[in-house]
Amino acid sequence: MKILRNKYFVFFLGFLFLIGVWFLISALVDENGMIFPSPFKTLKLMFELLGKKATYRYLGFSVSRLVIGFVIAAILAFLLGIIVNNNDALYNFFTPLITFFKAAPTATFVFLFIVLSPAKNAPALVVVTMTFPILYESVVSALRSTDKTVLEAAKMDGANKMRTLFLVQLPLGMPFISLGLLSTFGMAFKVEIMAEIITGITKGGLGTMISTWRNLDATDLTPMFAYSMMAIFLVLIVSISTSILKSKIGGNKPIKERKLVEN
Repeated sequence: MKILRNKYFVFFLGFLFLIGVWFLISALVDENGMIFPSPFKTLKLMFELLGKKATYRYLGFSVSRLVIGFVIAAILAFLLGIIVNNNDALYNFFTPLITFFKAAPTATFVFLFIVLSPAKNAPALVVVTMTFPILYESVVSALRSTDKTVLEAAKMDGANKMRTLFLVQLPLGMPFISLGLLSTFGMAFKVEIMAEIITGITKGGLGTMISTWRNLDATDLTPMFAYSMMAIFLVLIVSISTSILKSKIGGNKPIKERKLVEN
């Protein structure tokens, strides 16, 4: 059917299916709607919480930690990516470290940072460690994917390595780097909130409120579901926004099909 080819219509059907499954599980598992509240009860409480100033303070804590951690990770990734760009020895030297950061479980870093630093800093530090290797690889891949003929032409024109880097490689690789930034930001938000939930003792934040209500009253988890719903909506908004931006810069195409070099 032609209507099923409309991605927005199919997305809406998927959303209705999710709500239906949620409502069904709530009705079958929890008649009182306290342990597994229905979507309607959850949304009602969520809108009530959105009417309180404290909710936006919690949101501000989460977003500030996210931004701080993401900016630090991006700066480190750019600096290290530029350093190893033309040095295979350094690139191979840092490969085990990057692999370790990618492979290590997120919870490991959360508990480690709780011990090594104030608990309130743990979510931001986790964002740094989880997003840094992805951003680093985006930078390195973008710089190293520059067409060799372009590099040779720049060399023949008398450009040194620094001029070639900033006037040729970075401008041509920026679409791929931007794709890495956009793809990682949504993931970073989920990681930050999860870190707040695991610590449970950080100052403010949506994740902290989810953890607090879970421990405060185990007989009524509606507030926990409501705060979780806020986090889900925020991550969804970020994901949709980044998808739109990625489509505008050609992020929906494989790198081989993207024209990084203009003849």
